[in-house]
Amino acid sequence: MCADKFIFRFVTLFVSVLGCSLLFAQASTVAQNSNNSKNEMKLGNFAEFSLSVKDVKAAQKFYESLDFKTTKAVSADYPTAAVTDGSVVLALHQAEFNSPAITYFGSAVAECLRVLEKNSIAAKVLKREGGKATEIEFADINGQRVVLKAQAPQQREGVSFEMMTPEGPKGKEKHYSKCGIFGEFSIPVKDRAASAAFWQKLGFQKMHESDAPYPWGIYSDGVTVLGIHQTTEFKESALSFFSKDSRDRIAALKKEGFQFLVDLDPTNSVLKSPDGQMIFVFNLP
Repeated sequence: MCADKFIFRFVTLFVSVLGCSLLFAQASTVAQNSNNSKNEMKLGNFAEFSLSVKDVKAAQKFYESLDFKTTKAVSADYPTAAVTDGSVVLALHQAEFNSPAITYFGSAVAECLRVLEKNSIAAKVLKREGGKATEIEFADINGQRVVLKAQAPQQREGVSFEMMTPEGPKGKEKHYSKCGIFGEFSIPVKDRAASAAFWQKLGFQKMHESDAPYPWGIYSDGVTVLGIHQTTEFKESALSFFSKDSRDRIAALKKEGFQFLVDLDPTNSVLKSPDGQMIFVFNLP
């Protein structure tokens, strides 16, 4: 499929999604309440997206050029850094792994292991302390890597996840990157229903589903938002951002020298990091 056709169908999808944005805002609270009342499973207290990069300093410079701000990073036995837009944190790891990964902190690892085992989801223990597992990983049915850490989230001033709404972030201290407002972590899947069932067993609640232009859905656990897309029109998990002034943002980025992978029109484009991370920069009607 040609690039223009891909992005046309994908942006058409997101226009439909954004038509439900008020529903999403309301569903955010509903999802959190539902997690407490109907589904006690909780993967963690905070989620960040872990990206494998070849050169952490170069990657950090790239995201800073998009106006992400440097924030506290989790230490490891290899170079790391972290950047944020005030809502999401991108953890940069100069290491090889299945990237991008969703990493949760503040996880009740033992309880999560029991739930994973109950649902026949294979998990690998990465770290133990005092004979107890403190860090594990597993993958969804499409290979999306998820890491759970008992370690408490980093204390980062001015950083807290917030659901996208037409009004944008509520707090004046919130910061937009040049890409716009974070909307969702977009995952391409083979079967929307099967993938939705998988994530719902892990505490995610359905916020919206549709079968046009292909089966897709939006799900949240109150900590992050996943977009599940039954499509082959994109093949790698992507970070999706939106803004009402996307035309100006995209034009400014191009003027600064950013090379977009695909343009549908002046308001919707796809950016790719030097390490291959897909970044959707879309219009918020």
